[in-house]
Amino acid sequence: MDEHDHHFTADDAETWSTPEEERTFRAVRDLLMELHSRGSGIYIRPVREDEPHGVDGWVVGELTSEGSQDLAVGPWLGQVVEAARAAAD
Repeated sequence: MDEHDHHFTADDAETWSTPEEERTFRAVRDLLMELHSRGSGIYIRPVREDEPHGVDGWVVGELTSEGSQDLAVGPWLGQVVEAARAAAD
């Protein structure tokens, strides 16, 4: 195995993420699938306080063939993803 390869085992899955991270991953998956059904995608990117968003955290948005639109921004990724899901409805 190459030094850059890593294959997860069942044991790795137990320690790979916290319950909070698992909730966030599920929320991202749900948002991705919801927007996919509308023919859109998502973007998630870090933002800094000195940028136009004015917060040190994350922005989550929708990608369409016409462009992109921020759906939510805030300091905690899980909360931002949930807010983006609500905004996408």
